[in-house]
Amino acid sequence: MICSYFGVVFSGSCREAKLCCTGRDSSCVVQKAPINAIIEDLSDKPCYCDHACLKLGDCCTDFKDACGA
Repeated sequence: MICSYFGVVFSGSCREAKLCCTGRDSSCVVQKAPINAIIEDLSDKPCYCDHACLKLGDCCTDFKDACGA
C-alpha cells in the first residue's frame, strides 16, 4: 500500500515507492510512519533508496534488487 502525506510516500519498499537515486539524496526516503509519529518499532524507521545507504546501512530491504545496486 502506498500513501501520501504532504508529498512524502509511505510504503514498505523502494520498488513500491518507485524510488532509486544515485549518490547521497536525503529526499530519496521511504517513510513508513507519519513524520511526527512516535516510532515504537524499529521496522517503522525510515529507510533510503539512494546509493549512500549502502555505506550508512539504512537501505530499504529491497534496495539492491529494486535499484540494481
